Amino acid sequence: MKVLPLSHRFRPSLDRLEGRDVPSASVDLTTLGSTGEINGALFQQCDAQPTGTGLINSFVRLHGSGVERGYNTDARPLQFDENRSPAFTRSLRLADVPVVIVNGVAYREFLLDINQKASAPLLSLDELKIFLGDRGNLSGYDAATGRLADLDAAYNLDAGGDYSVLMNYSLNHGSGSGDVSVLIPDRFFAASSSNPYVYLYSTFGQNAAANSGFEEWAVKPKSDVSALGSLSGKVYYDMNHNGVYDEGEAGIAGTFITLTGIDDRGNAVNLTAVTDTFGNYSFRGLRPGTFTITETQPVDYTDSAETLGTLGGVMGADYFSNILVRAGQNGLNYNFGEELTSGLG
Repeated sequence: MKVLPLSHRFRPSLDRLEGRDVPSASVDLTTLGSTGEINGALFQQCDAQPTGTGLINSFVRLHGSGVERGYNTDARPLQFDENRSPAFTRSLRLADVPVVIVNGVAYREFLLDINQKASAPLLSLDELKIFLGDRGNLSGYDAATGRLADLDAAYNLDAGGDYSVLMNYSLNHGSGSGDVSVLIPDRFFAASSSNPYVYLYSTFGQNAAANSGFEEWAVKPKSDVSALGSLSGKVYYDMNHNGVYDEGEAGIAGTFITLTGIDDRGNAVNLTAVTDTFGNYSFRGLRPGTFTITETQPVDYTDSAETLGTLGGVMGADYFSNILVRAGQNGLNYNFGEELTSGLG
């Protein structure tokens, strides 16, 4: 899964959308790798994602013709076009929605699988709302107010405008393969401590009609914590000027350290840490990938020497690059030695 530069904005065409009203602003995902942003959420066409048992966790499946809509819940009877089986329409806990980091921002990742006729492969996603609830069997969506069980949406695709996402089934043929990745900023889930259940309401087909099969929302299984790695080190005053950290040498607090790179899912990583009282810094919970650690030179100090850490890489003035972190590896002792600027101390 890759997050590419936001491009391929959809230019409305009445013919292309079968004569329906065109939303005022849309994202076009009808070409391979296309992506866009609406109200902070990232929408991207993605390579086929296997949706077999253990690979993906479906939580709501919709099946209708023309316009179809619905939301996930354990409540029965269901309100709209949802599949009645609890295997495909069920409650979802926020704890089961994986977090991904893109350019230093945390998102919750949802996967959408669509199905259309090969002769008419376009489908529009016209409403998407996220609600947070205190239990898994809430029901009663009110189209007039846009509320579910008297709850306001935490995220709303249409907030501040009339938006739509246009998708192309022909890019990933067949049911059982994910077509679109939707990343909702984690900040929209801030109220989850007292409302641990996530409800996703969606409407398809208002601008490009549903005509075959089902639409299905799912999440990938969360990463095994044991497969996550870390990188860490120290910024210190190299008092004896030997270029190596020796016990008793003082750490330098308040130094900014930046981690950049690409993980195994193709996500860009851009994180910042600040050294603690003892000069230590760390980046934890890293997926496998290749990374660079860069130091912002602390005030009143000049560079002495860097010490390459346990996972290797390339060392330069104020940086370590090409650090390969495999699943579960912890890179230690990526240290930055500093000397006092001439005339100080």
